[in-house]
Amino acid sequence: MKQRIATAVIGLTIFFAILALYQTIFLNISAAVIIFLALHEMFHVTGVWENKALSAVCLLFGCALPFFNIEQARQWLVYGEAVFALAIFGILLFYHESLHYTKAATAFAATSVISYTTSVLIWLRQASETPLEGIYYTLLAFGLAWLTDTGAYLFGITMGKHKLAPKISPKKTVEGAVGGVVFCVVTVLLLSLFCQWAGRSIWGVQLQIRYLLLVLMTPVGALVSMLGDLSASLIKRQCGVKDYGSLMPGHGGIVDRFDSVFFVLPFVFLFIRLFPIVR
Repeated sequence: MKQRIATAVIGLTIFFAILALYQTIFLNISAAVIIFLALHEMFHVTGVWENKALSAVCLLFGCALPFFNIEQARQWLVYGEAVFALAIFGILLFYHESLHYTKAATAFAATSVISYTTSVLIWLRQASETPLEGIYYTLLAFGLAWLTDTGAYLFGITMGKHKLAPKISPKKTVEGAVGGVVFCVVTVLLLSLFCQWAGRSIWGVQLQIRYLLLVLMTPVGALVSMLGDLSASLIKRQCGVKDYGSLMPGHGGIVDRFDSVFFVLPFVFLFIRLFPIVR
């Protein structure tokens, strides 16, 4: 537990340091680093890393994505994805004796999912009218993921009795899942109130939050977070590993910590495009 808390404190310190440089290219670089580390772990677990050419092409494409803005993504990334797919098939043909098509498909899927969802961090910033709005949406996305996980963990170890998905994630319980949703709703509301107060009192910026929309969105976001967690756990189980890595002691690897974030970020982006939470 002490190791888990210490890692969380260090991780949150880095996270808030990145937010302090939110308007700079450092956010793009941070997103690229997350993509690199997550793909590196995923490729090791799934065996893709055995083919260095395939891994290198995927890492190059994935890490370049956070440096494209929304307009560039709309204009060029369809063509970029086509070129990326052609490169994957070219590598598959060249290494057909040692590279199975399932690994090529895994590399393509993992790269596309992880790089696109992480790049939403950059597109959230661009879609926001003010820096504070962008920071709030970023906090909201990470809060939905990490607060749900924290609540599920706390309620699970204290009240958990009924297994949620024993063959996929043996430690997860129904009580923990319900507690995670409740905990997420309460803490997200408190976080939003704090952001409103900080914006007004510290930066002199009024953050108008539509709390009814927020209350409606938060439980759904918490469930999306759990879906991401269980999906990543399923891949681990089928690959026969406990964690994706050991970069974060007590938490596992980057994918273990960001699996829910990869699902929640595009959910938040889509939701606020349809129903803006900040006026």
